[in-house]
Amino acid sequence: MKFRQFAQCVMLATLSTTIGARSSDLSYERVVYLEASAETSANASLGDLDADGDLDIVLAKGRHSPLVDPVLLNDGTGNFSERHAVGSDADRTYTAALADLDGDGDLDLVVGNDRPDDKRIYTNDGTGHFSLTGTFGESDWPTRNVTVVDLNADDRPDIVVANRGGPNYVCMNDGRGRFPPCRILSAESATTIGAADLTGDGRPDLVVPHRDGGQSFVFVNNGDGMFPERMAIGPAVSSTRAVATGDFNGDGRVDVVMGDEATGGAKLYLNRAGSSFEAPIDLGLPNDRVYSMAVADLDDDGHADLVLGNVRAPGAVLVNDGTGRTFERVSFGDDQGAVYGLAIGDIDGDEHLDIVAARSGAPNVVYLGCC
Repeated sequence: MKFRQFAQCVMLATLSTTIGARSSDLSYERVVYLEASAETSANASLGDLDADGDLDIVLAKGRHSPLVDPVLLNDGTGNFSERHAVGSDADRTYTAALADLDGDGDLDLVVGNDRPDDKRIYTNDGTGHFSLTGTFGESDWPTRNVTVVDLNADDRPDIVVANRGGPNYVCMNDGRGRFPPCRILSAESATTIGAADLTGDGRPDLVVPHRDGGQSFVFVNNGDGMFPERMAIGPAVSSTRAVATGDFNGDGRVDVVMGDEATGGAKLYLNRAGSSFEAPIDLGLPNDRVYSMAVADLDDDGHADLVLGNVRAPGAVLVNDGTGRTFERVSFGDDQGAVYGLAIGDIDGDEHLDIVAARSGAPNVVYLGCC
């Protein structure tokens, strides 16, 4: 499959100023502070760590100065009074990604640390307590986000590593939750890498947005976790911190959204028949300086919506009307700090999706969704 970038014109998505019947009810005014003070957090992950049926949180902290990554266990109502550290060491963590690495049915942890710290694998004992069982990659990598996804259809998640300044790497799972020497994916400077089946062949492809003024690419998976073909996406010069994927126009094909630091907001690239993208659609506002994004159906209408996490500006839920071209904006949060990471899930069991915001320079918070 060949992707061709069509960028002759830029289409503007409508940000509705009127209130729709369903999305008008969306509110994120109830806030739960996960910590009392501001630190350098970079990400949050959600999963049932102790097999009690609710969503727990792991916070990735210490993005430039070492901190301990905490586990927050949910009592089922969105209360996180039971807390403990992932491990005993403070480190410079950008990502703490949850996945069943060894096939035993519980969620293990991939910790992506900046240099000079080891990149670490922790195994869950089934109660939400973790033991250090290995490492991956090299300690001198300037690692930012890691993406955990099964690249070769062996039912074991692999690790994709985004390194600021490059190169980026793929680390394949040996089937037991161990990761032998990694191989280079690409040379671009990246701080995040998206994974989704963009060609419609059932294999997860990789989107590598350029972080430092270069071309972004889609890398097409051959089914073995190898990526012999790459196709340009977006402008020749970009500076992107955030990427997200989802089917925004309901055509069964996965689309790509990338943050745009140059102009603000984000750009949506609708997937055209699995072989090309339409011209970019501008989303958000110029004062949206997007550090993170997430995709979920927040108003329960069957359409993928987009959440933007900003720096020094409130976040935004962009509620999709199903066409991928018209979105209603629902703001949340304040203008404090930088939202480096987002996680979406029903924290308090009320059947409304909530937003977990991992912030640097402001306390980490949960915005409880209603109604």
